[in-house]
Amino acid sequence: MKENIDIEKIASDCLSCPKPRCESGCPVGNHIRDFIKAIKNGKLEEAADTLYSQNPYPELTCRLCDFSRNCMGHCVKSIKGEGIPCYLIERYISDNVKRNNVVKDPNGRRIAIIGGGISGCTAAKTLAMEGYHVEIFEKEHQVGGAIYTGIPDYRFDKSVLADVQQELLDLGVIIHFGVTIGRDVTIDNILFRFDRVLLAVGAEAENKGGFDAKGGFVGGLTLLYDLNIEGKKEEYAQKYHHAVVWGGGNVAMDCARSLIRIIDDVTIVYRRSRHEMPASADEVDAAEKEGVKLAYLTNVKFLETNENDVVNGIRCVKMGLGELDESGRASVHELEATDFNLDCDLFVPAIGEKVDLTELKPGLKPTEGRSVSEAKMLRCGDAYLGPKTVAHCIHDGKEAAYAIISSFRR
Repeated sequence: MKENIDIEKIASDCLSCPKPRCESGCPVGNHIRDFIKAIKNGKLEEAADTLYSQNPYPELTCRLCDFSRNCMGHCVKSIKGEGIPCYLIERYISDNVKRNNVVKDPNGRRIAIIGGGISGCTAAKTLAMEGYHVEIFEKEHQVGGAIYTGIPDYRFDKSVLADVQQELLDLGVIIHFGVTIGRDVTIDNILFRFDRVLLAVGAEAENKGGFDAKGGFVGGLTLLYDLNIEGKKEEYAQKYHHAVVWGGGNVAMDCARSLIRIIDDVTIVYRRSRHEMPASADEVDAAEKEGVKLAYLTNVKFLETNENDVVNGIRCVKMGLGELDESGRASVHELEATDFNLDCDLFVPAIGEKVDLTELKPGLKPTEGRSVSEAKMLRCGDAYLGPKTVAHCIHDGKEAAYAIISSFRR
């Protein structure tokens, strides 16, 4: 839905810094200062050209980025106040100014992209506009990857993804939905039919912290898929009454905020403090306002289960902060004699995910750079970076497309 945004007022507050800090904080590399300058000069079309030249999907980044850590958080004005909300200008442009996609003549090269997430869509669009024949193989029935399967509807209007999909089709990209590589078609078959294969699969192998149970135990991504795609909200509401989500990232926030809409008692257990939490501050604030309880400096020691191996509680321990570790955050350690029990009948670990290429083909693994152990094959997005944000995946999708283009020139 289009919003009433006063972009002239927002632009007038921008200082047009000679070295714009906002741009250094943008994972996509948006030319923020330049499109804001164009708005100041009353040149909306020029601003749109500047934005679209760097960011193929501002309609996504303007709604899903962590602005307080990225553009706004780096803005010089944020040192003593609030940074310029340049994402609102992105939103206005993407809602009101159509792209002018110029497509080069076909060059005869055929590219297969495994995965219709945002990195795959970005690569597909970039390659299609350069004249490549592109086909996407997607196991779901809509593009978007984790945005489609994982982000709840209350946080993001997924009709935007329909526009992303239609634009790809208009560019001549062929999308095969409901196709699981390794089950419905083999990697070897695709390698035979295409000049290059780009692996753009998401991070779907869940870290469950070494825990498991036959009931009351659901991984974070599985939970979100159940609620968003499978329509199991009523089933969860009837079955569970006390939920604990273990983790501090955006997946944990999405799980907790989704559950609090159907279950009265939801607690997030996170081993560090609020300051170290990787989730967006806005998402944490929203979770608290909605009634989610947050147990900071708390970790899970083990699950309590009944005779049928069904979760009926967890054993927790309080944590202390220490020196910075390799992640740049404070290390943690258990505090003696601080164990306590927490009631729950649904335990949701949301402590990280990774990509498992062997699900596509046994023995398939990353090698140097973007390469994998099969010739003619590259990787991008989560498959290259590990789990990252939408903005990072957009940038990497473009980089992967350029790497493919460059590979034909060698």
